[in-house]
Amino acid sequence: MKSFFIIRIIIPAILVILLYVVSFSLIFLPMVERGFMDRKKEMIMELTNSTWSVIDEFHREAKRGVLDEEVAKQMAINKVEAIRYGDEAKDYFWITDMTPVMIMHPYRQDLNRQNVSDYADPEGTRLFIEAVKTVKETGEGYIDYWWQWKDDSTRIVPKLSYVRGFEPWGWIIGTGIYLEDVKEEIKVIRSRLIRITVLFMLLVSFIVFYIMRQSLRIENRRLDVEEKLKQSRMKYKKLVDASTESTIMWLNGRLTYYNQPIIDLTGYSRMEMMDISIDKLLEIPGESLDSILTDLEQTRNLEALLITKSGHKIDIVLTVSNIAIDNQHGFIFIIKEVSRHLIRDKSAEMLQEDLRTSLLMMNTSLKSYVRHAAHVDMDQNLQSVARLMMAKQTDLLFVTKGRNEVVGVLHRDQFALQAISGQADPDARVYQFMKSPVIFLDESRLLFEALFLMEQQGIGYLAVRDSRMQISGYVEKNDLLVAQQNASLLLVRKIEKAQLLSQLQSLYDKLPGILSILLSTDSNCRNIAQISTAISDAIEKRVVELCIEMQGEPPGPFSFIALGSNGREEQTLKTDQDNAIIYSDDIPSEGREYFLELATMINTWLHDIGYEFCKGKIMARNPDWCQPLSKWKEYFSQWVSNSDPESILDTSIFFDLRHVYGDAGMVTELRNDIFRHIEANNVFFSNLALSVHRIKAVSFSEKQETVDLKLAMMPVVGFARLYSLKNKINETNTVYRLKGIMNTGKINKDFIREVIKAYEFLMFLRYRRQTTNIIANNNPDNRIKMDSLTNIEKAALKTALTDISELYTQLGLDYERNV
Repeated sequence: MKSFFIIRIIIPAILVILLYVVSFSLIFLPMVERGFMDRKKEMIMELTNSTWSVIDEFHREAKRGVLDEEVAKQMAINKVEAIRYGDEAKDYFWITDMTPVMIMHPYRQDLNRQNVSDYADPEGTRLFIEAVKTVKETGEGYIDYWWQWKDDSTRIVPKLSYVRGFEPWGWIIGTGIYLEDVKEEIKVIRSRLIRITVLFMLLVSFIVFYIMRQSLRIENRRLDVEEKLKQSRMKYKKLVDASTESTIMWLNGRLTYYNQPIIDLTGYSRMEMMDISIDKLLEIPGESLDSILTDLEQTRNLEALLITKSGHKIDIVLTVSNIAIDNQHGFIFIIKEVSRHLIRDKSAEMLQEDLRTSLLMMNTSLKSYVRHAAHVDMDQNLQSVARLMMAKQTDLLFVTKGRNEVVGVLHRDQFALQAISGQADPDARVYQFMKSPVIFLDESRLLFEALFLMEQQGIGYLAVRDSRMQISGYVEKNDLLVAQQNASLLLVRKIEKAQLLSQLQSLYDKLPGILSILLSTDSNCRNIAQISTAISDAIEKRVVELCIEMQGEPPGPFSFIALGSNGREEQTLKTDQDNAIIYSDDIPSEGREYFLELATMINTWLHDIGYEFCKGKIMARNPDWCQPLSKWKEYFSQWVSNSDPESILDTSIFFDLRHVYGDAGMVTELRNDIFRHIEANNVFFSNLALSVHRIKAVSFSEKQETVDLKLAMMPVVGFARLYSLKNKINETNTVYRLKGIMNTGKINKDFIREVIKAYEFLMFLRYRRQTTNIIANNNPDNRIKMDSLTNIEKAALKTALTDISELYTQLGLDYERNV
């Protein structure tokens, strides 16, 4: 026993300690030192680049004629001379020209305007000559030398500097770090790690002693457990033998026990039963027995077939349960022969399974259903088109103009009838028959959305765009009809046909159940949001239509728009109304009363259905938010021109506007006008960045009882809004905005991907929290209890909140002066 523990416990422990010490000395410490040095080098490079940008601003002012060039140079010198950084605010920048002549040194002013070509450190390094050489060869780089310690001219220490040339003025800008600082930091780390190592060794010693002390007790327990396992095996065997139903036990991949009824039912002998495989004995119609056993978590009843020795198949009800004996996993199968009866409540179970299957089917993207389509020039004649369709075996062609600019779609049905009847001229041109403009969806959109759009447009196909915004092919309605009975699509259809407020209320109450099933099927959170938004939009559209029927036809074109979370297609089950109305400038002043009355009716109906009134009164019934198009343009012009961090926080949700019903062209025109106003307006973007930075980040702590998920997601919403407006990304949804930002290449793609994952995980938790509360007849909220999360979910939540906090770092880099 002692030798066992010496070999298995003590020696490995000593080896681990030795390995730790060696790794610490030869690998970890050098790695830490390199890491510190790399971070220091990166820091001075970024600081030098920032200072270079300051000089460049003065150069631009001089170039535009705002400043005289010599004045601009002197102002730049004064600005750089005043810059300090570091813990003691004594680190600085210096400037020379390419001669080199010292233009500015804040601590060695005796060198200013002096030729420093021959200036060398105690090691003989002519550091300023090295700086010129580095700039001439690569434009920027690092140089090593000895220099005085900050403002103490009596102390000379090694230093590393980063230099960068400013070509327009022939300057070199440089700053450096003292290597003594790095050594001091490493010394602190080393002492801490040594203390940790000592504690670790003491802990291991204690554990070894404790294990040896407990060894005899453990051995005695092991013998007791073995005896109990033997008794357990006998118990299961007696259970199988005593059962009046046909029973078999499958353990460790083979049949272990069986009883007489199963032998009588199958016709096999006892020896034959021991050699038979389970898949030769049982068959599950439409399912794989292996997959069922792999995923089995609790006892399950199945309709199955028992295969006898003669090959005859008997209808059975199969009950499968997990067992574990002596760390071996297995199953007990209880077999009941059936005639006319089925499992109780089977119809309800099948209904639920059908709904889950349907939702899973529709909760997939268009990408896997895209058909490739050939292109044809718009000036080609029908005769050549017919030959191309026959050669490509396709019914649809994309019509192009010039260099592959898709301007229309030509389907065989659009000219086939006239061609067959002889009415079509074979030399007629494609553009005479094509359908334009092209209606398309992104390939990441859902089957549900595609079917919904095709029904709205009365068409049987849709063009599909890839991630590069290029048309990659098309989808046909017939290919998607297999999922036509999708529960959410049926709900939308019922909403479209509803005639009464009570009907819409009843249909709205079904939404939590549908979302609950989607959540239970591990659906993508973005897909859940799209389905929720589609149902919400359908309710809003139907409410507007019914209110117009009661109010009478509008006096002119208008657009009912969604704002805030609804505008971003991120509406949850606990949300209030954020909406407005834009109407044509051609409508006379008396028409304003019509739209105010219509808006009041719409908002009241939506409230009665379940969408609460907005506490901030950002609703169409508020006269301020029921205005002609010109007034809305004036609003946005004022918000952009006269912005400050406080006011922009109140108006930011208006920049998430999305068309829901009516004339979509008004929203397009307004959005284009917004982009025109914000273009090159750095003050607006700076204030928008500052408003985002002022949102308090939600941190993770094991001690906190709840986490406000809505508040945790707000920095992501604001960040996506800021950078999408800055880059003219015509999206309102936060995830799509982030993907658009990622495609610009201006921010690290991996960073954006992690933010998207974090955001979608928090959205998933919000949906789950709210649907669970509503189904339990509790008030839905955005605060999730920490004790309701698994350990894995807590770890994921911690990671998500950490990733989101990195947004503030990015804001600081891009808008350093403001945040």
